[in-house]
Amino acid sequence: MPELKADLHIHTCEDVVDYHLIRYSTEDVIARARQEGFQVLAVTNHLRPTVTAEQVARARDQGLLLLVGVEAQIRARHVLVIGPEGRLILPKTFDDLRAMRRDGYLVIAPHPFYPSPFALRGLLKKHLDAFDAVEYCHFYSRVLNSNRRAVALARAQGLPLVGNSDMHSAWQLGKTYSLIESEPKAEAVIAAVKAGRVRVVSQPLALPVYLQVLFGKVVSDVFWNIPYYFLFGRKRKREGEHLSVV
Repeated sequence: MPELKADLHIHTCEDVVDYHLIRYSTEDVIARARQEGFQVLAVTNHLRPTVTAEQVARARDQGLLLLVGVEAQIRARHVLVIGPEGRLILPKTFDDLRAMRRDGYLVIAPHPFYPSPFALRGLLKKHLDAFDAVEYCHFYSRVLNSNRRAVALARAQGLPLVGNSDMHSAWQLGKTYSLIESEPKAEAVIAAVKAGRVRVVSQPLALPVYLQVLFGKVVSDVFWNIPYYFLFGRKRKREGEHLSVV
């Protein structure tokens, strides 16, 4: 069975939260991903899915499996949800995540121990059975690596690690990704990750690059993301609760 090069955590300018940071569209990312040899991509914008059926079809014509996903929020913490082909709903509780797992969705804990107010941290341990996999994020250096606790937890609990970029800038694509042993179909990819047929390929960022990105992230969280969530995020989440995308 082939190993598919995949990134399951991508943001684009269609993101309702981070649009001010991102200079590329879903179409741009599809083109770049094909240039870099990716076979699977999940666009997981914040709070509501943005991928259309037309984009899925165009990506398929170019040899890329485009998955519909979302970076949702539960108790103001980020969770990644990727839907089986043709459907995606938004979870409101950890019990929703458990039900979605049983219904064929892929649920990933993104950057769970990163220094962010949106990281799951202790909630991941408390609700471990709501998740299929744990993310290994591109944002780290040899000296500073917030993925270490995620690796330790995943290994101790027997959960797969999934390499993702959490891409907000074009240069981040390909720094960390997954190789998934699967046929190039949405349900097959989801099943493969759940079964642990996935491995992480990653390279650390140079420390100056890491610190530059960290500074930008802190500024963005303090002056935009946190205020946005408390002012608008809950309303956005309610609007998209049962949105079928493709």
